[in-house]
Amino acid sequence: MVKRLILLVIIGVIVLQQAPSVHSESLFQIKRKDQVTQDWEIHVDYPIFDQLKNKELQNKVNHSITSKLDRQFDMVQRGADETHNGPILYYEESDVYMEKDFYSVVMTSHVSRNDQNHSSVSSINFENGKRSELLPLTEVVYMDELNKEVNRIMAQDVETYSSDTFDKVREDTAFYIEDNHLVLIFNKFEVAAGVQGTPQMQIPLDAVKRVEEDVPKAPLPSSKYL
Repeated sequence: MVKRLILLVIIGVIVLQQAPSVHSESLFQIKRKDQVTQDWEIHVDYPIFDQLKNKELQNKVNHSITSKLDRQFDMVQRGADETHNGPILYYEESDVYMEKDFYSVVMTSHVSRNDQNHSSVSSINFENGKRSELLPLTEVVYMDELNKEVNRIMAQDVETYSSDTFDKVREDTAFYIEDNHLVLIFNKFEVAAGVQGTPQMQIPLDAVKRVEEDVPKAPLPSSKYL
């Protein structure tokens, strides 16, 4: 009886060691869309949030994601209708980054036809905390300070970056936050040669972060009954 009990304990320990780790419930589900015709081929992975506490924010985030995909679908289909120079191949991949309460959905599009291809990146950024709102780049950083940092990095690495094709950081440049760094993701050919793909650039967040202005609180209403 004792030997059997010991054996059961050993088996239990082995099972627990081999069992996958239990993670907290995800805030989103990954959806997939595949469509193949003689004129185009579409393969898309994208997140749909279903566990955000603020349902108004959740609807805005999901609408931003699906609207971006709809615009891309329309572009692909119009391109196939207007010209008949081979099928258009469209692939979309998405990554979700989280830094404390700050979330970023980074969506990368790859569109190719024959030997021509183009990659572009966009992001949907929001705070799932006290602010609970969509946050574009201009509300996260000071753009003037950001451009100074970007130009400094490019000047230090001329083998990777090309200032000939760069003017300034677009307000809709894709980004996410990781380890207290702002990570910019540029479109293909935007700041570097095509072999670099969609290059990422890390910038210390403290160097460019916008200081949240104090919002004056309205005085409490007075009452003669207090």
